[in-house]
Amino acid sequence: MTRHPDLIYDVGLFDGGDSAYYLARGYRVVAIDANPSMVERARSRFKADVEAKRLNLLNVGIAKSPGTATFWVSDKPEWSSFNREIASRDDTHHRPVPVPVVPLSDLLSEYGIPHYLKIDIEGNDRLCVESLKGAELPQYVSVEAECVGDSDRLSDEEAVGTLESLREVGYRKFKLVSQEGWRPVRPRGAGRFFMRLVDSAAGGRLRVKGVSKIARRFTDYGRIAALGYRFAPDSTGPWGEDVPGKWMPFEKAKSVYLETRRSHFSDSEQPLYSFWYDWHATY
Repeated sequence: MTRHPDLIYDVGLFDGGDSAYYLARGYRVVAIDANPSMVERARSRFKADVEAKRLNLLNVGIAKSPGTATFWVSDKPEWSSFNREIASRDDTHHRPVPVPVVPLSDLLSEYGIPHYLKIDIEGNDRLCVESLKGAELPQYVSVEAECVGDSDRLSDEEAVGTLESLREVGYRKFKLVSQEGWRPVRPRGAGRFFMRLVDSAAGGRLRVKGVSKIARRFTDYGRIAALGYRFAPDSTGPWGEDVPGKWMPFEKAKSVYLETRRSHFSDSEQPLYSFWYDWHATY
């Protein structure tokens, strides 16, 4: 398969926020979504890019083998999924739609290996990662860390399943990124302490007139703002080297993840599906 340094896959197109960023950066994009309405909206929004062949829009789902499957379109579009429990979360109205499904490996064979592979498809994310086994890897990948139904209580071993899959296919360096504000989670130590000082100097207790403006440039928010793009609230945000923070080896990443997860669920009122983080990985 051919590697394309100017190509990005947007697996989980949703409202097109991520594809808009990739196109603005000058990349060609293969955008995939099982929800027909999302693809049609994108076809209208990105008409010029489609006509210029900078954007390929594919209304398919990802599965282990080709065929047709029932996709559940939720009234909360971000919860639409092949998993009915996710689509019906909080008793949300949802409806079935038959859609064609293909293995991600088939699409990689047809369109080539991208520079960056973004995955966010509400439940089948790990299937995408596993399909990379034995193949030439995209230099960068991001994937939702976990996506569960309302009744799925994951053990620590199950919770790190996506991270384990990333390692198994060949990725060796990782960042854990919050979906709220796209901030990386840093391990305990000097790096985390330093960033807390910077954040405080920018807008906290250590804020000093004339210094806070300078400090803001070095916060995670400041570094993301320096990219010069206003990311859509529900987008995956920056990727690769544009994500602040240092890459972590597997064992450190696993430790940071479990620590962050346990802290989050120490509040027993948190819904089981409320842990919204992405893994970013490279080799």
